[in-house]
Amino acid sequence: MEQSKQNLIKILLIVNLVISTFAAIGVGYVAYKQNTRPIFSGMRPRGEGQMFPGNGEFQPGQFQPGQDQSGQNQ
Repeated sequence: MEQSKQNLIKILLIVNLVISTFAAIGVGYVAYKQNTRPIFSGMRPRGEGQMFPGNGEFQPGQFQPGQDQSGQNQ
């Protein structure tokens, strides 16, 4: 009984190691692909000329092109 418990624990540890290894490889791959994709205008990573944090959408109160400015300065 004690021997079978030790064997089961060894097998579970090996399975855990294999799953963790594949998960780390997957995360590394996704990070690599995110880093090498082309950067389109308006979709720059945070910190490269972007004034506000977020996903690039307009924040409330920001001027949007084509918006009438006449009511804001009164």
